[in-house]
Amino acid sequence: MLLPALRTRDEADVYLDLHPCPRCGSMETAWRDGPVTVRSRRAHRYAGPCADCGDSREFLFEVSGDDDGPAAPGPGPRTWFGGDRPSLLLDPGEWMLVADWCVEAWSSSDARGDDTGAADSLWTAVAAIEEVRKFLPADADTVPESVFWSVRGRTVYHREPGRFRRRRLQVLVDLYLNRMPWVPS
Repeated sequence: MLLPALRTRDEADVYLDLHPCPRCGSMETAWRDGPVTVRSRRAHRYAGPCADCGDSREFLFEVSGDDDGPAAPGPGPRTWFGGDRPSLLLDPGEWMLVADWCVEAWSSSDARGDDTGAADSLWTAVAAIEEVRKFLPADADTVPESVFWSVRGRTVYHREPGRFRRRRLQVLVDLYLNRMPWVPS
């Protein structure tokens, strides 16, 4: 059994959010998580009942590194999805979708005058765009179509492939950072 590789808890949260209950489609699950061993390999298990239909849900991820589970976020308000390598859980189209959702959440938070919520949403959008950029080959101007493996990710890509150009990704990061509200520490 090949387990998907998990880098951080933030990445796990996004992955779980993108995989609703197969029976009823609910996103709500009271996840319990912890380290496990699967065929003598270190893994991390997320399990819990679906909040709507009660079906048991479970995800197992391979863990790399020296700790007992996926890495916790770093210090400060920033969301951190992983190191220098691209995700093996989410393709660049899914990361772009996460960024889009976060910008929508930012708009709602900003309209309510919630600086902390707005900042969290924008930081997460920036982190998601950074994940997209990890799929850019060093000598390429655009994320190659071949690295979009999920139906959801390919759909996002085919809607507007120009969003995955190096320059456009940088413009998005700059735009989100420039809209960052001041948040007291």
